[in-house]
Amino acid sequence: MPCSLRALRRYLGNMLSAVTPFRQAALMLSIPASASLFTGCIVLDCAPVQAECVALFCASATENRLKHFDGFGGAVFFASTCGRFALECVIWKDPAALAAARENPAFSGHMRVVEHHCSLRHVSFSSISHTVGVDTVRLERGDRFFLRMYHCPAESVSRQLEDLRSASELARANSLFQMAEDGASLVLLSREAIDTSATPALRAMIAEPALHNEFTVVESIAAPGIGEKFAPLYNLALVPEQSTGHCKFQEGRTHV
Repeated sequence: MPCSLRALRRYLGNMLSAVTPFRQAALMLSIPASASLFTGCIVLDCAPVQAECVALFCASATENRLKHFDGFGGAVFFASTCGRFALECVIWKDPAALAAARENPAFSGHMRVVEHHCSLRHVSFSSISHTVGVDTVRLERGDRFFLRMYHCPAESVSRQLEDLRSASELARANSLFQMAEDGASLVLLSREAIDTSATPALRAMIAEPALHNEFTVVESIAAPGIGEKFAPLYNLALVPEQSTGHCKFQEGRTHV
């Protein structure tokens, strides 16, 4: 492996122990059907069996830094059961809140570590996010969901949304979907597997998935509670190990 996973797990252990009092109350995130949400879906292609480790690392960074930015509404981190893909679903108040957070250097401090271990398979941010068949989708640590990611044909977004909302197969599977603003991509999460081959309407609408996998919720991060503050800042650097030529994480902590 190009970098030491032992170092990453050691880092995660330090980070998670530092925030335990806050994390115990954030084991589940609820997404109501009536909410007006600006959501992001990020799929990372990891080295074999690293997905859970990467998902935990991203959750730690979110717990310690990102969730304290104005407009953060929550995030859920998944790892595929095959161990290859990590999935992040994040909620922001609106595009302006996300844009403002990105201006802060602390927002992206963990990303260069993630980029070293993973390649970006998909990213989309959109205000088109809905539940189907259930009033509220609850995402709790250990829950399993089926993900289908599609590249959609060019047609009316409103028509595609109407078709999705009326699809009985999606309703029976208690689904959550996010569609790109231009309708070019669709991310579908469901508690039950959906057999689109037996559903001509769905098959005609969204064709074959670009990615189809089963995921487990690794961690959920809620918006900060009253009195929560930034945790002490960790500075991470990837440096070569003298003995093996591999990389390791160098940790430093500066109080803010």
